[in-house]
Amino acid sequence: MGKLRLHIYVALLALASVLAFTQALDKYGYQYTDEALKRSLVAFGIARGLNGLISVAQEAEIAMQPAGVGLTLSPGEILDPVNDLIERFSNIMLISASALGVQKLLLSISAWHYFNYLAIVFWLAIAIFLVLNRHHNPKLQSRLITIGLFLVLVRFITPVMALSSQGLYQIFLKQDYIEASQGLEHLSQDLEAESETTHSEANADASVLEKAQAWFSDTVSEFDIQKQIESYKQAAESASQDVIKLITLFVVQTLIFPLLFLWLLIALGKKGLSSISSNRPTL
Repeated sequence: MGKLRLHIYVALLALASVLAFTQALDKYGYQYTDEALKRSLVAFGIARGLNGLISVAQEAEIAMQPAGVGLTLSPGEILDPVNDLIERFSNIMLISASALGVQKLLLSISAWHYFNYLAIVFWLAIAIFLVLNRHHNPKLQSRLITIGLFLVLVRFITPVMALSSQGLYQIFLKQDYIEASQGLEHLSQDLEAESETTHSEANADASVLEKAQAWFSDTVSEFDIQKQIESYKQAAESASQDVIKLITLFVVQTLIFPLLFLWLLIALGKKGLSSISSNRPTL
């Protein structure tokens, strides 16, 4: 049993040395973290654009005079709850992007070449020591193994977390992200395209928001009020569902899952290191 345990420790230290030297896990960790960061920034940009267009819609008013009585309506106020939700979503996206930025920084620290080479030398030295001195000084062997495995945990915990997070996204979250982000993006593009088409000549020098505001005002005056209100309701319901999906997705992937993963990995690492220190196996 002692010999088998020796082989396991030596193989683990050798594998850690190879992975650290090639930096294979770090490269994939960087790639997947950059992809997740890009997704969060794209979602943030879409949310901010929709926030501006919805604000314009809320400001559009319809002047009516039923029975000679002046009346002003603002159908865009139906979108007010959605606007508040999108503002909160934007804040969550900032937190998500910040969390991914911290993760990327931790990847850089763990892959720092001085620390990387020092860890490799230390792991190889421990492996050689265990092979040459397996019947001597079990207390020193136990301490060296504990330190070596602790360094393995510190060195690879961030890239492994990034890979696990990407696996979670690919298996469970990718389809929801695509559908929700495309839904919000299409809504934003439709509003902007309509405003530009309707006022491309009359407002050639106006800003996009000014064009959108003019479009909202003109469109509402041209169509039935009830139809416009129903259109706002449908847009509000669809946008709310998409925003809720994206909030859930990013909170799970960038906040809840990394914290649970770190807690689980650290707990297992502590248990394993404690077992090695307490047993002090004679190798």
